Amino acid sequence: MKNIHYLAGTALALIASSAIAHDRDDLAPAAATELYYNAQVYTPGGWEEAMAVADGVIVAVGSNDEVAQHANAATRRMDMDGQTLLPGLHDAHVHALFAGMEQFACGFEPGASPDRIAARVAECAADAEPGAWITGGNWVAAVFEDGQQNKAFLDAVAPNNPVVLVDESHHSSWANSMALELAGVDRNTPNPPNGVIDRDANGEPTGLLREAAEQLLAASMPPASVAERERALRLSTTQMLSYGITSFNDAGITGENIGIFADLAQRGELKQRVTGCIRWAAPGIEGHDASIALIDNRAFYEKGRFNSDCVKIVLDGVPTESHTAAMLRPYIDNPNAHADGPSTGLLMVPQDALNTAVADFDRQGLLVKFHAAGDAAVRSAIDAVSYARQTNGAGGPMHDVGHNSFVDPADIPRVRDVQMTWEFSPYIWYPTPIADQDIRRAVGDKRMERWIPIRDAVETGALVVAGSDWSVVPSVNPWLAIETMVTRQVPGGSAEMLGASQRIDLPTAFQIFTANGAAQLGERAEWGSLEPGMRADFIVTETNPFEVPITQLHNTKVSRTYIEGELVYDADNPPPLTAHP
Repeated sequence: MKNIHYLAGTALALIASSAIAHDRDDLAPAAATELYYNAQVYTPGGWEEAMAVADGVIVAVGSNDEVAQHANAATRRMDMDGQTLLPGLHDAHVHALFAGMEQFACGFEPGASPDRIAARVAECAADAEPGAWITGGNWVAAVFEDGQQNKAFLDAVAPNNPVVLVDESHHSSWANSMALELAGVDRNTPNPPNGVIDRDANGEPTGLLREAAEQLLAASMPPASVAERERALRLSTTQMLSYGITSFNDAGITGENIGIFADLAQRGELKQRVTGCIRWAAPGIEGHDASIALIDNRAFYEKGRFNSDCVKIVLDGVPTESHTAAMLRPYIDNPNAHADGPSTGLLMVPQDALNTAVADFDRQGLLVKFHAAGDAAVRSAIDAVSYARQTNGAGGPMHDVGHNSFVDPADIPRVRDVQMTWEFSPYIWYPTPIADQDIRRAVGDKRMERWIPIRDAVETGALVVAGSDWSVVPSVNPWLAIETMVTRQVPGGSAEMLGASQRIDLPTAFQIFTANGAAQLGERAEWGSLEPGMRADFIVTETNPFEVPITQLHNTKVSRTYIEGELVYDADNPPPLTAHP
């Protein structure tokens, strides 16, 4: 209906303007409130010198002389001295509140050694009251020797506090004995649906809990206060602004955190355009009724620039030593001597139930975002959207299948055929050993040749977007991802490449982070590029990313960030960007 009203309004405006100006040869240029000149302005048609903005909308781009026609005595004129103006960047998959909360927790460096983890947890325990929960992370399984990572390891350094540390993927938690006891987890505790409790040869829990089993621990932890969660969200969204991220999809909205987003947005403290994806629980899984109730009541939380017209469906886990990503062919290793031996992972939603749910959400016009790391989960997502298109017809939202660490070649063309979006996670190269150690060890060298197959997807003509999945990765810096999509190397360059055949060029990578993000949300007419009629969501960078060596792109610094013409980040007067002084 929004589009119909818009078209009707446009038609009336054209009739009215024609009646007023029928005897004039042309209309006077719109008066700009701001004019940026002597710049390098990146537009769909190439580079321009200047840009004019009127009340948050771009009214002109072109040469200095052309754009100057839109200025009057009241226009603020800004000499950019050759600086670069680019469209704001879009992160299609982030967990902003959790990313903020983790910065106040017991953290350690990506890929930290066992000795470093032990020392850090001991520091946190020394600062905590006896009995207080210690949470943090993120650990990488590859750094441990066989059998080293267990509850006794944590008991030795924090005997008087429950400890829970998440792994680099956030799909496994590592707990000490006190945390397990408080959560009621012992040898008699069964694996919950879609969850795994790792056990030793005697059947005792080791302290590692996978997927839904993590919720056994979470249910016992005291919740963070509203003030703590607001502080965390302010911090993470400010950090995103400092990198030029002017819009994002939050892929983990729940009843516990949706109000935080809505309240900050209503107060104007949440500056970005945010689409929140409400996490759905399948029928028969704890939380199903609550998730449906939240989805049904989503409109009550639409405030400011925040909406929640999106549903998150988790189909599998991750292709690490946990073996929880759903694969078409078995994993090749058998970590911790799993009794089941070779496995194909964990597909969490029966296909019939998934088809029914996706068709219903599609009918309501809700965007569906799938977590699908393994190729079997990717296929399941595509099958569900295909069913929805057959049921409802074409024209529904551009549902996206997210992560796509592994995709069967036969499924690559299907995403375009059913009008979906590929959402990749190219930040995974930096800087942990998750990909080249944990995942390679689990799936083998051959499957790693097509790791995160971005080029294959782009070449089909399908819509492609990218998401950080922060705080799964240690930095939300999008310039890391843009560089590594082009090089398939570690930031700064390396002799080794991951999936070299899947490299793409820089203009394509940049489009993925700008116009494609807007297109997926059905808002390409509003933002995503710098051209007349668009919202003035743009960034100013110290260097032109199209002119620096590609292996230096990750060092790009954002000087200023604007949303609808409002300066929301200024590197010369930066707001607090760290959790601790």
